Amino acid sequence: MRSAVPSRPVFRFGLFEADVTANTLTREGVRVRIQDQPFRLLISFLERAGEIVTREELRQELWPEGTYVDFEAGLNTALKKLRAALSDDSENPSFIETVPRHGYRFIAPVEIVQVPARKLSEPVVEPVAGVPDVVPLTQTSPTPLWKYSTIAVLVIACVGTGWWLWQRQHHSLASPLDISLRADANVPHRKSVAVLGFQNASGKKEDAWLSTALSEMLSTELAGGEKLRLVPGGEIADLRLSSPWPDTDSLDRKTASRLGASLNSDLLISGSYTSTSAKPDSGQVRLDLRLQDARTGEILSEIGQSASREDILQLVSSVGAKLRAKLGVPQLQETDQAGVAAAMPVNRDAARFYALGISKLREFDALAAKDLLEEACKADPKFALAHAMLARAWAQLGYDEKRKEEAKKALDLSANLSVEERLQIEGDYYDDVGDHEKAASSYRALFELFPDSVEYGLRLALVETAGGHANQAVATLHQLRRLPLPASDDPRIDLEESRAVPKGSALPFIQNAVRKANSQGKRLVYARGKEEECMDLIYSDHPDAGPAACAEAQQIYLEAGNRSGAADSLRLIADRQGYQGHYEQALASYQQALDLLRDLGEHVKTGAILNNMATIYLNQGKVDHAAGIFKQALIQFEAGGERYDAAVAVVNMADVAYLSGKLKEARQLYQQSLDRLARLDHPDTAYANYRLGDLELTGGMVPAAHKRVQQAIEQSQPIDVSALNVMGEIFEFEGDIANARKTQQQALAVAQRKGASLLEAETQLLLARLALDEHRPDEGERLVQAALPALEKEKQNPDIIDSYTLLSLALLGQNKTAEARAAIERAASLASGSSDPALNLPLATQTARVEAAEARSSTGAASLAHARQQLQRVIADAKKLGYYLLECEARVALGELELKTAPSMARAHLASLASESRSRGLLLLADEAQAALDGPQQIADNHSR
Repeated sequence: MRSAVPSRPVFRFGLFEADVTANTLTREGVRVRIQDQPFRLLISFLERAGEIVTREELRQELWPEGTYVDFEAGLNTALKKLRAALSDDSENPSFIETVPRHGYRFIAPVEIVQVPARKLSEPVVEPVAGVPDVVPLTQTSPTPLWKYSTIAVLVIACVGTGWWLWQRQHHSLASPLDISLRADANVPHRKSVAVLGFQNASGKKEDAWLSTALSEMLSTELAGGEKLRLVPGGEIADLRLSSPWPDTDSLDRKTASRLGASLNSDLLISGSYTSTSAKPDSGQVRLDLRLQDARTGEILSEIGQSASREDILQLVSSVGAKLRAKLGVPQLQETDQAGVAAAMPVNRDAARFYALGISKLREFDALAAKDLLEEACKADPKFALAHAMLARAWAQLGYDEKRKEEAKKALDLSANLSVEERLQIEGDYYDDVGDHEKAASSYRALFELFPDSVEYGLRLALVETAGGHANQAVATLHQLRRLPLPASDDPRIDLEESRAVPKGSALPFIQNAVRKANSQGKRLVYARGKEEECMDLIYSDHPDAGPAACAEAQQIYLEAGNRSGAADSLRLIADRQGYQGHYEQALASYQQALDLLRDLGEHVKTGAILNNMATIYLNQGKVDHAAGIFKQALIQFEAGGERYDAAVAVVNMADVAYLSGKLKEARQLYQQSLDRLARLDHPDTAYANYRLGDLELTGGMVPAAHKRVQQAIEQSQPIDVSALNVMGEIFEFEGDIANARKTQQQALAVAQRKGASLLEAETQLLLARLALDEHRPDEGERLVQAALPALEKEKQNPDIIDSYTLLSLALLGQNKTAEARAAIERAASLASGSSDPALNLPLATQTARVEAAEARSSTGAASLAHARQQLQRVIADAKKLGYYLLECEARVALGELELKTAPSMARAHLASLASESRSRGLLLLADEAQAALDGPQQIADNHSR
């Protein structure tokens, strides 16, 4: 029996680690100076992350009874020093939040790791495991893309993001997989080679392209015959961008070991080249390279050779043959040589443009890459790899159809390539066109041929997840976990598994990937993990910790020159700000993201940001401004060939038409959006359905609205607050007040859990209206007053207008006529200039009610006549526009008014309305009309049935 290994707790958060036993705080492995008391304060927070820790609790922990000290000053000083050590801002905290009148809360995600006790200088060997070894303090679950308020939908624009979120919500593992994760001795291990690149020793700018060209050509040459595994050039470029190494004649042991571990490579090739002629089209090129052992840094071979510029391919072939001999790898057979030749450009111009193009791709400049790769294709139209890389450039720019077109050209030209290159191009093509089954077939063949390739295993798992085969994806990833170290410890395996596991299970995998990427120096993989951590948190029940992770990812992307990735992270931050109702902050963040994308030449991400900005304006009541921006978003999506996002833009344009009182146009646009979505493989129609259901309710089509919104709620997982609110309104107008309240209380609970203050306030307004339906105007007034501060804080003008209209009705129900007049005048001043009939018609109806009440109290016949005329105009306008519910509410008000002046006519009108609305399933309106005839007690009796 083995004895237990003693362990010590280590807290990990952001870039920091706090070791309780060693009393040390480190940032990315570098010791942070911190005194004992601030450190003890930090540990107190970390042990209760996410909870409020009171000042009294801190006093008892840090200054126990019998300690005589100025506690207030001591705690404030310790907090100040702790925040300084963490670079935390008390006004905009990433870690320690001040909760006024309560205490403090640690708001960042925290991982607790039990690390075996050892000397700090000893290396930590990570276990090979199928699940993360991180214990999250809180469990979270992903939620679907959020919708602002009740009127517009958000688009997530990261490439592939919307897809994997959908997959995680709709697919779960049927049963745990019984897979051993011990290293599989049967997996053949090929020697792995990383061609790190070559220095331009002559320093001539016109020869800079040769660095990439020689690296790519040599990698292709060495990969021929399939005896060596070449590290993809993109991986090497990413590592150089985020964790650069010195350009020297040879790498020292420490650097070689770091690069070998990060790149999962046994051998490293580096060196330099020199041009011996002043003319770019003539003269000699000399290549000097070194082959080093990645583990020890030992130089295994040094090769130098020259050739004319016209014979660069021959130069690479000759050097490759010498390297093969040194490594004991068989020379290329004739068939292998043919495959290598097919993967090379046929002329110098094609080689130059291709090298420059893929260099730009790796520098995140897809626009420049596209132009250069197009030139490469013109110089050598049959160069399959140039077309394949051009497809990637189009993909980054958001041109879906052009991407597919170039991918198809690459596939058609791939017949003479090696089996490995051909299967890669084939898999990429089928993935581009959305045929995940065929893509998986190609990648599976690749992975079976080369089971030591993490890259091919990840590609296979990605398309298996995208195709809805999460079990298969996890099985594939567990095969990768059985590879020897360091391959099995690749953080990308954890990131990919986070997309395949059931909802609520992703965050530990993401955080494990983040930890591994950080320790391995893979800064761009780390940034991608932080971005996905941010997304998972933002769309969970604990969203406030998300933006800090996004901000960290944004900074790393910017440092690497990846403006597109930085814009993605910033957009997620803006999404959260908008969801919280911080509209001005969100708009500023979206604008910063647009500025980052400017001049990159892409469409889809720009379209998504425009879409979300327009949503903010729409919720602020700036309908015309929103309409123009939604149209710009649609143009961007259609230019990029993004059919789902284009459908989203159309449904948002339908919202604009709805708010402008163009119900017929809105209905057509909602249906157009649903038609567009129906042509997609996995349409998410929930938002379009509940918005169309809301429109149907407005038009008095209750059964149709009920069926459509119920369908939308069933599609939304987890349930959307706004859809619940619409369902509550349907129950209300059906006269089912009990179910209406139950549904809206459920919506209120979800909004509160999400921290969505505006949705919470809007739901309170709906509950206030239910109170008025039950003749409890005092409760209605209280609920409206409770909702107003949040709405006014964020300048949510449409809801503020509704609030004051509803408040006036509640006050009038308590015979507070003067206060009711003040409230409706406040609503009228806010609505000045608004073209939304859904705001203006109820406002006019309530104004008439107030006038009638004032007239009755002062026996003013003229005021009564004016109120009657106003209600008649509302009825006519509502009928013309198709607002049946608002028409009926004005008819009830008119009937109540006319009972005093023309009772027989009023009774006939009210009886007709009661019968008509009851036949449509609008029992609430039928009861109101009947109550006007029978007295207020009757409606209370009806509601109690």
